[in-house]
Amino acid sequence: MNFIQRLIPASNTKTRPGIPMVPKYLTIHETDNTDAGADAAAHERLQERGNDRTASWHLTIDDHEMIQSIPFDEVAWAAGDGPNGPGNRTSIHIEMCVNSDGNYEKTVSNTVEAVQFLMNKFSIPIDHVVPHKHWSGKDCPRNLLPRWAQFIKRCQGGVDGWINQDGKWYFYQEEKKQTGWVKDKSKWYYLDASGVMKTGWVLIDNKWYYFDSSGAMRSGWIKVGNKWYYLNFDGSMRTGWLKFNSKWYFMKPNGEMAIGWIQDKGKWYYLDPDGSMVTGTHIISGKKYTFELNGALVEEGTNRPPAVSSTGNNTDSSKNGDGAQTIASSSGSANDGIPSQPTAPTGGVTDISNSVAFDQNRENQNKIITQANSNDVKNDETRTVSSLSNQTQTTPTETTQTSENQNNPIIGNP
Repeated sequence: MNFIQRLIPASNTKTRPGIPMVPKYLTIHETDNTDAGADAAAHERLQERGNDRTASWHLTIDDHEMIQSIPFDEVAWAAGDGPNGPGNRTSIHIEMCVNSDGNYEKTVSNTVEAVQFLMNKFSIPIDHVVPHKHWSGKDCPRNLLPRWAQFIKRCQGGVDGWINQDGKWYFYQEEKKQTGWVKDKSKWYYLDASGVMKTGWVLIDNKWYYFDSSGAMRSGWIKVGNKWYYLNFDGSMRTGWLKFNSKWYFMKPNGEMAIGWIQDKGKWYYLDPDGSMVTGTHIISGKKYTFELNGALVEEGTNRPPAVSSTGNNTDSSKNGDGAQTIASSSGSANDGIPSQPTAPTGGVTDISNSVAFDQNRENQNKIITQANSNDVKNDETRTVSSLSNQTQTTPTETTQTSENQNNPIIGNP
């Protein structure tokens, strides 16, 4: 980061009063100017040519430089506590830029660096690093206040919890960047080999997991794009037959919920548009079909499935897209239908190798116990998940899901 000293002329006493000061505090502000180009240089020029009001500060910081406008041993008018108030008379004032074309997180990091330097130079204790609000009650620095405790920890040289650096989230424990699985406030997250929090579909030890936009691992029903998937209690993507609230569903080898006609182990089944398996007698595309209690089609006389090509596609145009397809062999096991290298689900796929397995023994593995692209709900069985604000460490409410992870509606079938 560049440090530039461009002092206001001593003749401009309105903004540089020239009153001697022994610094005892550091006060953090934000410019509140989000205009593009409203960076440190722009605010320095404002002070240098003479502000149009009795207001000034010592340092302006953006994402690439800090500029000093007033000597650190002179008073600046910034605290809002009056000409003789301790905020004005005993504090160095730092303005952080919030211009829309800047990197705010980098500005925060640069401010931490400046605070650490000034604390050391003037022997200012950490409890004398305060927000503008401390002096005047003003909601300033607006963006930093919700994460003030984290900011102070960083100024102390200690980092714990979630840190956003250059738009990427990292998790620190005892000042060490973590990788792999991390549990924070009852939610699981995954950090790659560089410590970056992952979102979207992630392949870990040959199992697919989905992490929402906050980085939290999802479980239960999720909708990605226009496709439905089911994630087991441990977060791994489900394939094969699934019983949920007394209804049966079939999840394809790529995890996508099947609808329409499917053939599994030589038997035909029909899944309604909501994915649930039908039984009994049904009219499908104008034709009556009868299905056993286990969902298998009773193939007698004209009670036959639609014609299917060698590729498993419905070849009867009159079926109007019923989606007949042959499904790779799957038995009733919860892990059936999972190939050694699962077909990648669509949307935001990241392949991570040499990662820590996530299974029933996960609490005993290398994890830290301590932050959906869609909030769609399937049949009101899954709760919505809030998004994590990139300005706070607040994590969204945990998804609650109840399901019946049994295998077969009737032993041996499907």
